[in-house]
Amino acid sequence: MGSSAAILIQVVSVTVLSRLLRPEDFGLVAMVGVFVALGNLLKDFGLPLAALQAKDLSSQQASNLFWLNVALAAVTALALAISTPLLVAFYSEPRLTTIVPALAAVILLGGVGSQLQVGLAREMRYSVLVGSDLGSQLLGLAAAIAAALSGWGYWALVAQSLVTPFVLVTWRWLASGWTPSRFRRGHDSRRMFRVGMEYGTAQFLTFLQNNADSLIIGARLGATQLGLYNRGYQLLTGPADRVFGPLTQVVIPTINRMRAEGNAYEPLLLRTQFALGCFMVWIFSVTGGTASRLVPLVLGPGWDSTTSVFRILAIGGCFWVFSYVSYLAFILNEQSRELLRYNLISKPLAVTCLIVGSNYGIEGVAWGYVVAMALSWPLNLAWLARTAKLPAWSFATNGIIVICAGLLGGVAGTAATAATGSLPAVISIGSGALAGTAVMAGVLAAVPLTRRQLPPAVRLASAMLGRGQGRT
Repeated sequence: MGSSAAILIQVVSVTVLSRLLRPEDFGLVAMVGVFVALGNLLKDFGLPLAALQAKDLSSQQASNLFWLNVALAAVTALALAISTPLLVAFYSEPRLTTIVPALAAVILLGGVGSQLQVGLAREMRYSVLVGSDLGSQLLGLAAAIAAALSGWGYWALVAQSLVTPFVLVTWRWLASGWTPSRFRRGHDSRRMFRVGMEYGTAQFLTFLQNNADSLIIGARLGATQLGLYNRGYQLLTGPADRVFGPLTQVVIPTINRMRAEGNAYEPLLLRTQFALGCFMVWIFSVTGGTASRLVPLVLGPGWDSTTSVFRILAIGGCFWVFSYVSYLAFILNEQSRELLRYNLISKPLAVTCLIVGSNYGIEGVAWGYVVAMALSWPLNLAWLARTAKLPAWSFATNGIIVICAGLLGGVAGTAATAATGSLPAVISIGSGALAGTAVMAGVLAAVPLTRRQLPPAVRLASAMLGRGQGRT
């Protein structure tokens, strides 16, 4: 329920704000958003992930990690604010002079909240995590809408970026009732910091891949083109991020508890991949297939170029979801150093694909993203097979069938949407969605391997949904 509500809020946010603001407004904030995302990465630098994965975490260790996160966040936020003239010169955009310092505060707020989230997740207090996430999103969206209606322009998006984390941190701190003690040396903090640095460096390389498209488009093609691309990218990945983030907080503690009881983790992870893959690939398939009517309906007039970008990115999203499951396998096996080594090869390869694609405009960048995702996933599995003895062939077979079913569903959805193009948009989208769903479900049911996996996947999804609502 929590993930579904988060996705709904994300879609409403994109729909409403795209009608109240211009592509240029989104492009300006997206230019800074790349560096805010980098700051959020640096202020964590893998420490929350190291704390979440730790088999035992004392109160003093949690306090030490809290103060390290706050210190890193303060330094990173200050560095971003000081670098304002450099960003203005890089983008040749003087309006960033005031936007950059304002958004630097987002990094500091995130640093305060990092270990609060870990503590709640380790205690499996998912109702607090979900409630605070949804409440902060709603209040942030309300602030953005009010500002946009008042004529604030791109400052409406800045307001949303500030209100959301402020509400989130305040809510979780009050709910946790936790007060960190002062920093004390020792307590195995050095080892945890080393593990966090390995995760953090790997995440930094992932950041480069995920944000290279925005940097390239913003620098080469300008704010308007970046705004058009960014809306398509956010419309696709925004809802997915709302699923993946909370899922990490559920899957890792759950599987670790099962392993502590002597159970093998691979079967559950494989079922997780199938359940998550079916759901997310179905989303990408249906939305990509109906994009010609869906995107104009959601974003309104003036976003025509976003439709083709969205459809292309949906293909890449089908591979992205399986790479995410492989990422979980690295964490569950405590393979922080191997994850780093893998990223040192895969992420520069992905960035190269995006740079080559940028020679053909924003659609070329989108195709570069597809190629990058299609190459990264099999490389990921091969690496895990060698370093963690993961049964890669089982995961590959499972994923390939789901991807093929989704692509066929997307083709059917595209054909049905085109055939009903003269009908009202809602009817045309519904026809495309129904056709795409029927074809994808038919393929999964026709293949014996996936047909056997469907009932366990449904049970697993129900169990994860229960945990996401706070039931343990």
